[in-house]
Amino acid sequence: MTFSFYWVCVQEDSKEKRKKKKMIMFKVHVRDVKLTLECLKPVIQEISEYNKLLNNLPMEEELALQDLKLQMEAGANLVRKCSKVGAWSFCKKYKYSNQLFQLDQSLQTLLHLLEVQKTRDVQETLVSVKNIETVVQRIEANISAMQINQSAAY
Repeated sequence: MTFSFYWVCVQEDSKEKRKKKKMIMFKVHVRDVKLTLECLKPVIQEISEYNKLLNNLPMEEELALQDLKLQMEAGANLVRKCSKVGAWSFCKKYKYSNQLFQLDQSLQTLLHLLEVQKTRDVQETLVSVKNIETVVQRIEANISAMQINQSAAY
């Protein structure tokens, strides 16, 4: 019976330590998420502008970008709420810390998805460039042959 009481106490102690760590790291976590959102915003806007110019994006890429924009808006709202939390509002800090962690995880997942899509897009672009290079080489060869034929005709 002593062992089980000790085990419960150890578990409770480690839960308390995690809660305290979350509350201590609250401002740092808010700052990090805010900085991430601020850095991503212009990049995502630029990607959206390029997507509009290209017009023929795959649907999953457009959906992933929309999801990322929604998460960023939710994140901005959460950061605003967190910035209003007082120094002694431990319950709010704990609650918002969990939400910040979930937001961070969600952003990481969406960014990873976009990174995979970017890799696919780069590969597709390389194939297109290779095809263009092949066509240009054929055109150059035809032009050279025509010039040789013209000079031989004179």
